Amino acid sequence: MHGSRPATSTALAIAFLVSLNSCVSLTAKKNTYGAAASSPGVHVNGANIRMQVKPEGTENGSYTLSAMVVSASVATFDGPFRWRLEATGEAGKQESLVVHRIRTRTTKTKRDEWYPAAHLGQRVVFKPITDSTTATHAAYPVPGLLLVKPHTDGALEVFVDLTVTTKGHGERKLVCFRMDPSQKRQDEFIFLPTEIVKSIGKSTADWDESGWD
Repeated sequence: MHGSRPATSTALAIAFLVSLNSCVSLTAKKNTYGAAASSPGVHVNGANIRMQVKPEGTENGSYTLSAMVVSASVATFDGPFRWRLEATGEAGKQESLVVHRIRTRTTKTKRDEWYPAAHLGQRVVFKPITDSTTATHAAYPVPGLLLVKPHTDGALEVFVDLTVTTKGHGERKLVCFRMDPSQKRQDEFIFLPTEIVKSIGKSTADWDESGWD
């Protein structure tokens, strides 16, 4: 259920070309985990924490770029997923977030697995949110990929053993996030070739914040 290498497939699919060198419309169907994936937050030591996923797989679609000409077909965004914990705190209070253990369990396929603890334990610091004087933010990316398919595996439960440190005091808690399958349509506009070229050859760690559910 868990992968250790970044996905090689692209996260873009182009449905039709509006202009060869200016702007294109992207239309895609996305099999992902729904409202619960941007899960109702759980509270640990004053911080609000939720699980987020980002589809990495595509089916029946790809794009190529050559001399500012794009060719593409419609795709379905699907698993596997990048996954992370997102925590929101208050300025001057929360200091760090550490994930000790993760367990994943699917409803349809009955897979029940522990994520290798050796890959966890990283300390992530809360940082100020841009344009806010009162809120802070910490994002804990789980290494590797979450190897599930919403349509095949069904609902997913993620159990996370974590510690949030606030004003020098650490609180450790086991929390659970339930993520239910959903299907969305996604439309956006991008400019060529800059936005596409920027993503080619980059590590997924360098991608922006878009695409998280």
